[in-house]
Amino acid sequence: MVRRALIFGNSYIRDLETFTHENCDRGWLNLGLDGTDIQVEFFGLGGGTLRPGNKCVQKQQYMHIIEEYMPHSVFLQVGGNDLSSENEPVKIARDISVFADYIINCYHVNHVVIGQLLPRYSERPEAYYNNKVYIVNKELSHLVKERDNATFWHHRGLWKNTPDLLLKDKVHLNDEGMEIYARSVRAAVGSLSRTCNVEQTCVANYRL
Repeated sequence: MVRRALIFGNSYIRDLETFTHENCDRGWLNLGLDGTDIQVEFFGLGGGTLRPGNKCVQKQQYMHIIEEYMPHSVFLQVGGNDLSSENEPVKIARDISVFADYIINCYHVNHVVIGQLLPRYSERPEAYYNNKVYIVNKELSHLVKERDNATFWHHRGLWKNTPDLLLKDKVHLNDEGMEIYARSVRAAVGSLSRTCNVEQTCVANYRL
């Protein structure tokens, strides 16, 4: 049985989809995964937020993608844009966790992988934003630690010399950074394929 995975979120996902299309000759078609085992679909909204607004990813016009695709698993990358205006980062972590629950319960998704929020260097002072990123990631890791239907995913390789992996806007990933990110997301999605059986029932507690 071929499993379906939806990569859903903000501009990181939009750029990831573009990267895979532009590098299909290097093996990045379908995120570089075996299409007979797992098929990948993308939805990335530039400037996407969890909080209400013009680009809230929770609007039905965006959520219908989950309903139509009927994925077995979802990789979720959201929250970074909300964090810019949030002084209590723990609230963002809880909002992300609640959104993951909503996807699982309302769309019958077996497993949601929550991608670690990434630092950015466009904010002033930059340390303030990145400290909030640290708090969100720590709280998210705690919230899903003992769950068997959700995973917190660490993006390894994107925390050392991060400014060198960003475009001039100091937010989005450059080509080198995007390749590292793509490998991380591929590993996350691939891990679900290896640990869920064909009856769509997760049989392991995903821990990193």
